[in-house]
Amino acid sequence: MGESHAKLQEHDVFGTLDHMPRSLEPLKRANLPSSIADRIRRQIGSGQLKPGEQLPGHRELATMFSVSVGSVREAISMLVSEGLIATRAGHGTFVAESSEHIPTIWSGSPLDRGKVEELIDAREVLEGAIAAMAAERATSEQIEKLRSIIERMQEAHSDAATFLAADVELHLLLAEAANNRYLLKAMGGIRSMLRRDLELGAELSIRRVGDLQFAVDEHRRVVESIAARDPEGARAAMINVIGHNREFVLGMYAHVSTSATQGSISAE
Repeated sequence: MGESHAKLQEHDVFGTLDHMPRSLEPLKRANLPSSIADRIRRQIGSGQLKPGEQLPGHRELATMFSVSVGSVREAISMLVSEGLIATRAGHGTFVAESSEHIPTIWSGSPLDRGKVEELIDAREVLEGAIAAMAAERATSEQIEKLRSIIERMQEAHSDAATFLAADVELHLLLAEAANNRYLLKAMGGIRSMLRRDLELGAELSIRRVGDLQFAVDEHRRVVESIAARDPEGARAAMINVIGHNREFVLGMYAHVSTSATQGSISAE
């Protein structure tokens, strides 16, 4: 064990944060970014991490969790997109000042179908607008980053967890390209509440059609419309993305409802 890791063991998990637990349970290796993000979410939700508190750097977190810096970076992107943490250029990563007001699926009751449908409606309006604004405001550098993320999604088209990590990063970058902090925060809140439904929807998509290639192609059309400076094309492409997501997510609820009904009939 290296000296730096041994030194960390003398302190709490997040180093200078003396209220953090002293030991970490093993992370689920199948989806490290989500496991890391879940761990930090629980600390925020329980109040152990307070609004405005600084998190350790990516390398320090990677050492603490015994994972790669890339896995930490993806986890942080998820939490930023949910509005739970914020990055400050040159200063680091902090728990969002307003994070205690953001409703999340992990801190409350499971969402019912009606609420999920309303949230997807909100996503359609909000993220359609974000895509249109990004087509007008994105820099050349941001467009190249979006294309790079699309290629990562392509590589992960049969791996739901890795695909979703890239998907979170892409939608976050789109909101940043729209250059509106309030849209970014609103999108983060909605995606936070839908997080588990999005994960399950991606897994269901793979079971049904074999992979997520259709989602890669749909997201690529969003990015290429932005690159072409076509706001309405970008909006339409994003609405199409969310429409497919609606189909799979709500399909899960229909499946659960049907299974429950059949179980009730069998019991009789």
